Amino acid sequence: MKKQLNIEIGGRIRKCRENLGYSRETLAEKADLASSFLGTIELGAGSFTAESLVKICHALGVSADYVLFGKEKQGDLSNVNAMLSGLDPEYIPYVEEMLRSYIKAITSVKK
Repeated sequence: MKKQLNIEIGGRIRKCRENLGYSRETLAEKADLASSFLGTIELGAGSFTAESLVKICHALGVSADYVLFGKEKQGDLSNVNAMLSGLDPEYIPYVEEMLRSYIKAITSVKK
């Protein structure tokens, strides 16, 4: 059971990393972990400390609940935050304007 849980957790970490377009080395650097250690975690072949979990979650912009249990709260913005955290800051104003326009468009359709 423990091995299966480690595989599931590692798979969620890998999926988040790939969704952000990060290499394993990039995530390891952002989380201040060794790339080989991160690889072991992603494969479910090893365990990790709470400190490592926190570092990984911060680097990915996701909650520990998602990494550990695969559950996100309704309305959880961690995926949006993760995408934005990987974006060059010069593009943030453009994303804000696009988001503002999109929200305006979808709310006007609902009326």
